[in-house]
Amino acid sequence: MRKMTFIVAIVFSLLTQAQEKYKYVVVPEQFSFFKEANKYNLNSLTKSFFESEGFTVFYDTDDLPEELLKNRCFALYVNVVENNSMFVTKNTVEVKDCKNKVLATSIEGTSREKDFDRAYNQALRTALTSLKGKLNLTTENLVASSKVEQALEKPKVLEDLIPVGKELENKNLLYALPTNIGFKLVNAIPNVIFKLQKTSIDNLYLAERGMMDNGLFYKKEESWFYEYYKNDKLIIEKIEVKF
Repeated sequence: MRKMTFIVAIVFSLLTQAQEKYKYVVVPEQFSFFKEANKYNLNSLTKSFFESEGFTVFYDTDDLPEELLKNRCFALYVNVVENNSMFVTKNTVEVKDCKNKVLATSIEGTSREKDFDRAYNQALRTALTSLKGKLNLTTENLVASSKVEQALEKPKVLEDLIPVGKELENKNLLYALPTNIGFKLVNAIPNVIFKLQKTSIDNLYLAERGMMDNGLFYKKEESWFYEYYKNDKLIIEKIEVKF
């Protein structure tokens, strides 16, 4: 009963704390209607506006902080929609959450300037200005649900382990998911590549790679290796793995 009361107290506390303002905003380095990054300095203009509103702002190509890599729901995501007519430049700013739900929309900024640089800047400034002081958005249950799961001692799962940042560019990197007897090593798809079983020796595992082969998986000088026999020949492969 005490344990249940303790858990309920944690859940209530976390749900209350989750009613916090977003502190991160992610802005595209290149808008979809242009063929180059930061065309007419519009992306840097957008970034500067949200910084002036008190947010920590990143481009979508930046290295993101650890908590945002683990849970992208800590951030708001900005999108600019273009709706130009023949003589008028028009755009609207959308602010979305991690589930692509639109939380705030600016007025449509317009400009009749013939010079594209001036027209786009004028229209975007108008759109952004309409959002000034209106971004008092809270994380609500998007973050709360994640924290509640952690409070209930949810075991590490794939979504917690694999980041959304540049680490995914390494297609050879495997991720270790704990099991009762060792680990499963999976790729980012995720497919199970290895099954490891603990031994009495630290950092030495009995390894099974699908239906292909069996061998030893061990750590040597900060690197991991898979050692097995194939056609009576000893083969040693270096494996990139994140535990």
